Amino acid sequence: MADLEEEDGIEKLLSKLKEREDYWNKTIDVIKGKLMCSVKDVIPVQAEAISLRQILTEQIKSMSYEIYKLIPKMHTCRKQIFEYYAGAKAPYITNASERNKLVEWDMALHDQRKNVLDEHINFLRETMRNVDNINYSIKNKITILQLTDME
Repeated sequence: MADLEEEDGIEKLLSKLKEREDYWNKTIDVIKGKLMCSVKDVIPVQAEAISLRQILTEQIKSMSYEIYKLIPKMHTCRKQIFEYYAGAKAPYITNASERNKLVEWDMALHDQRKNVLDEHINFLRETMRNVDNINYSIKNKITILQLTDME
């Protein structure tokens, strides 16, 4: 029963993170499209890119904090599972390697949740690199326009 609830929780998490990834992909596409603007319009685009970078930083921090809170719970759970399989109440006698495999299997959903959060953080970091590249493009555009005295 707990496994089904945990699996459902992971599916909801995956769905929620997929929505966020779709949002960021669309947002980056929109701001990339704005790069073909005139000189007077480039400053608002740069401000928007800086703002997006800050939002990404906050989301990375939030996801990292989720993992930070999850890890001690995982260690406690892993210890309890190990003690169960090593104790007298275990349904069968196991050796150390069998116990470790059983613990690993029982922890699979917790590990999957952590891995999903790690992957989302990686996505956010890559998105931040894209925003940084957009900012560099804007800076270069401003510099070229200043050097050529174009408007």
